[in-house]
Amino acid sequence: MAIASVVGLAACGGGGSTGATTGAPSPKQAAAHYSQALAFSKCMRSHGVTSFPDPTSGGGIQIGSNSGINPFAPSFKSAQAACSKLLPGGGPGNAKPDPQAKKTMLQISVCMRSHGITAFPDPTTTAPTSPAGYGLIMGRGGYFLAIPQSLDPQSPAFQKAASACNFGGPPRSK
Repeated sequence: MAIASVVGLAACGGGGSTGATTGAPSPKQAAAHYSQALAFSKCMRSHGVTSFPDPTSGGGIQIGSNSGINPFAPSFKSAQAACSKLLPGGGPGNAKPDPQAKKTMLQISVCMRSHGITAFPDPTTTAPTSPAGYGLIMGRGGYFLAIPQSLDPQSPAFQKAASACNFGGPPRSK
């Protein structure tokens, strides 16, 4: 299972947007989001989540299944609560749902389905309470995509669709 948490404001994390809309941040905004995400990562490590990763260049943070990190553990939630002030709007799950984020995430869903991943879900305003049954959970701007384990993000078909839709799911296996 991979859990990806895209931090920052709508249209700015590692999740990308579809080719249909850009909504991309300016270089200055992207640098600010990266700096905020980096400060958040350092804070998480200082609060006991020692293997918490640094953000990608776009400011997204991805937590893979082999990371040893459980975002549903009380210790993770405690560190997140202590560090969330470092993110715009308190980070995913704390932000007021952003209409642009919904639009972007919905376009990703539609695009993924149009590229053959027919079971790809629509975004919701609530994250699952448990990672059980999900291969990927991604949050952005108060919306979440919870990808069921029945979809393999490492499959060639998923990777091809993700590339076409600019969906920044988990890193490819090597």
